Amino acid sequence: MKRGTYRKKSNKLMMATLALAIATPVIAIPGNNSSAEAATYKNPFKDIISAHPYYDILHEMRDKGIITGYGDGTFKPDVKISRQHAAVLIQRVKKLNPKVGLKAYKDVPKTHQYYDAIMQLQQTGLIKADPKGNFNPDKELTRGEMALILATAFDLKATGKHPFKDVSQTTEEGKAIAALYEAEITTGYDATTFKPNEPLSRAHYAVFLYRALNYEKKIEKPTQTDIPKMSMDMSFNDFQKVVTNDKSLYDVAPDYKVTEFAFNDPRFKKLLIEGQQYVKQTNFKYKEAGAYLHLEEPNWVNTLPPGYMSTQIGISLDNRNGNISFKVDYTSENAVNLTLQLFKLAYPEFASLAGKIAELAKDAREAYAIEKNIPPGEREFRGNITVEENGEYKLNFGTDSRMEFFWIDVRKK
Repeated sequence: MKRGTYRKKSNKLMMATLALAIATPVIAIPGNNSSAEAATYKNPFKDIISAHPYYDILHEMRDKGIITGYGDGTFKPDVKISRQHAAVLIQRVKKLNPKVGLKAYKDVPKTHQYYDAIMQLQQTGLIKADPKGNFNPDKELTRGEMALILATAFDLKATGKHPFKDVSQTTEEGKAIAALYEAEITTGYDATTFKPNEPLSRAHYAVFLYRALNYEKKIEKPTQTDIPKMSMDMSFNDFQKVVTNDKSLYDVAPDYKVTEFAFNDPRFKKLLIEGQQYVKQTNFKYKEAGAYLHLEEPNWVNTLPPGYMSTQIGISLDNRNGNISFKVDYTSENAVNLTLQLFKLAYPEFASLAGKIAELAKDAREAYAIEKNIPPGEREFRGNITVEENGEYKLNFGTDSRMEFFWIDVRKK
């Protein structure tokens, strides 16, 4: 089959709900600003008396425009939150980075009043359709589902484990619950249970969103004053300081060591230093920046077949001969585009091949979408590996029939 045949075939009421998240109705609230005498608020909710444990938090959140009540002046704190209202609330306080492509739900037409908010949440990959392709906008959102959304929205990661016997430690939902527990946003339903499948009230979600927003303010931002300016004539030690201290771009361990021979290779040094200008235009971060460059977007999950691909973009330098190889998750257009920018930076003499490389990556992406569940030997797609030569270099690029990754391999003849 010809390459290229694989082309895709395929606020009325501002918040009538507000609840779900991560906690028990009876727990003490870390950082609660409530005092013995409640603060005075203009037009307090009719059904939230001053003795209510969340009186201050609910009215503070309302006065900031984050939550609202009903037209009769009530808040109805015990009403459960629906999936559609949860989507609206998250959209109101946080900007979520897309992770998967837009895929409409059968029960959420473009005329739906919360269409944009729901679609943004869908693109995080964390709110999925049911087997029939429905979002179920009126369905109550569970505590576990919201834990996952909240942890993702506020970029919370756990370094330890949670104490809840009814929640796995290894699932994405379990890790999200551990992250919220570690940040003291939740203490659980009780000391040892979380009840991830139980829906939450408007009042409880307001409390946990309040905690998440205040936790975010407490996070110390890395000081930029001690980070050296990037330049091709900077010292190796200064580059190491950048990688260690610039948390806006590098997500590496505090004791991470850069590889000196890679820093001294002319072409790879351009990737390490000048390549930043391209990475900064995306939401990718460096996981490594030595002789092997690892670049990933937040929450990236490898959906390719088991094989050699362990990062979204991997660029390696062979210290024996100076050859550079690029491996990329070709199912991500963002990854392919950034890889091509970095490839042209290192090898400007091959810049004219960028369009062809992008085309082959697109062919593989579309073929994989159709044939990923078919054994390699039975696929119509047989790979699209291509060889080009230019002066002293030989270039191999494409995807083999196993579709494990897309690579660009530059070797000296």
